[in-house]
Amino acid sequence: MRVLWYLCFLSLAFCRAAEERHRGQQSAPTKVTLWELAEHPDWYAGKIVAIHATEMGRDFWIEDFTKKCSSSWADVIVVYPNQIKPRPEFDLVRDEPFNTFFEEVRKGNNVEATYEGRFDVAYVWRDHKRIWVGTDKGYGEKHNHGARIVLRSISEVVSRPRYRK
Repeated sequence: MRVLWYLCFLSLAFCRAAEERHRGQQSAPTKVTLWELAEHPDWYAGKIVAIHATEMGRDFWIEDFTKKCSSSWADVIVVYPNQIKPRPEFDLVRDEPFNTFFEEVRKGNNVEATYEGRFDVAYVWRDHKRIWVGTDKGYGEKHNHGARIVLRSISEVVSRPRYRK
């Protein structure tokens, strides 16, 4: 009986270790650009990605000003995990880079950062035509953004004064 108990314990420990290893591999972010997401949205849909981009407005949309020549693009907004249903399996990390990011945004600075989270896509623009990829209508209050990042963390925050005329 004792041997059976030890075997059960070892098999549970092995299964748990395998599950943790699988979860770690699944959630490792893929570094991409906004242009790569627009070119191949089906490759990245539902996956954890890391994008370095600039925060652009009050509805938390992001832009990458290192454009490559491409006829594809997507409006991408950033949302918190608690803002969507069903809620994702991860939580938002509210650490020092997260706090720094929002302090600099409140100051009115131009803020670049790396956004890590799940990429969801409804549509992209290609050759001035809307190409539907997902089943959603779009994202944001008026569904006017074709994609979103469900934010897991922010890192590599760089802030510069915003030049005003």
